[in-house]
Amino acid sequence: MLAVVVTLALGLLPAQEPQETKPVPKDSIELTVIGCLQGRILSTIDKRGTDVESSPYVGERTFRLNGNKDVTNEIKKRQKQLVEVVGLVKRSALDDKGVKSGRVSISGGSPVAGMGGLPTGVDNVPVMDVSAIRMRSTSCSP
Repeated sequence: MLAVVVTLALGLLPAQEPQETKPVPKDSIELTVIGCLQGRILSTIDKRGTDVESSPYVGERTFRLNGNKDVTNEIKKRQKQLVEVVGLVKRSALDDKGVKSGRVSISGGSPVAGMGGLPTGVDNVPVMDVSAIRMRSTSCSP
């Protein structure tokens, strides 16, 4: 009798469908990188692990991390730790051919206060939309 009740109860439960992963946009690439967290900035290490061979090699780079609330909370917990991060980055942000310097100097006068249009160093840091983060080590030192 109990087996019949359990079978009926299981038959009434909605079937769980596997979570669908969103396709990667054509102008972006999914990366799995290892690096050190400092605030919302991830500085990758110039070492390629055998467990992340499926991701394109990006060398030593810096990424500004974005994510939903759960990811942001995990980033806050993992400060100054070595982490593995999976996320999307625009392909154009990985292109080394673009101009990466931020300041242009034109002589002929003194600087004027309030010139907010000059870019800062943070403006040139590629943004990674993080989908997963995992601790690799409690310290960033090798």
